[in-house]
Amino acid sequence: RRDVLVLTPWLAPIVWEGTFSRDILDAQYLQKNLVTGVVTFAVEKYWLFIEGFVSSANKYFLAGHPVNFYLFTDCPEKISHLQMAPENHLFVIPVQDDPRWQDLSRSRMDILSSYIQRQFQHEVDYLYSMDINVQLLAHIGVEIIDALVATISSWQVTPQQDNKASETQPGSQSA
Repeated sequence: RRDVLVLTPWLAPIVWEGTFSRDILDAQYLQKNLVTGVVTFAVEKYWLFIEGFVSSANKYFLAGHPVNFYLFTDCPEKISHLQMAPENHLFVIPVQDDPRWQDLSRSRMDILSSYIQRQFQHEVDYLYSMDINVQLLAHIGVEIIDALVATISSWQVTPQQDNKASETQPGSQSA
C-alpha cells in the first residue's frame, strides 16, 4: 500500500491491513509453536462483560494459534462454563476488589508484575493486556506479535501537549 505510512519517524513498523500476507505470517508462526497470553480484569460490575469479551477474543484474537486467557476477577463463582477453541485455555484467577479507585491501576500493575515473574513468563511467549469491556469484531492475527508492540489511538496521532494528564503520585517518575 502506498496510501498509508508503514514506518514511524523512530523506525517502528506500522501494520495496516494490506501491508502483509496473513497466510505467510500464519504459516511462519505456527512453526514456532508460540503461546500468547491475554490478561484482563473483571472486577465489580465488570464481570457482566466476561462472556462477550471471551467469546469475541476466542473467535478473533490469533484464531488458530494457542492463546492463554488469564481472567482476574473478584467473582469467580459467577463465571459459567465458556466454550473455548481447542487451542485456547481460560484461567480464572481470583483477586480482591481494590476499594480505592485511585489505586486501581497501580494495584493491577503490581498483580500483573507478580504473576509475570512467577507464572506467565514460564507459560507464554508473548503477553497482552486488554480491557474486559472490549468486544473484538474482526480478526487480529500474528502481525501483532513482536518483541515490543503498542497500539495507536486516534487521539495519539496528533498529540497536544496541554492534554497530558498530571501525575499526582509522589513516587512516580512520570514526566
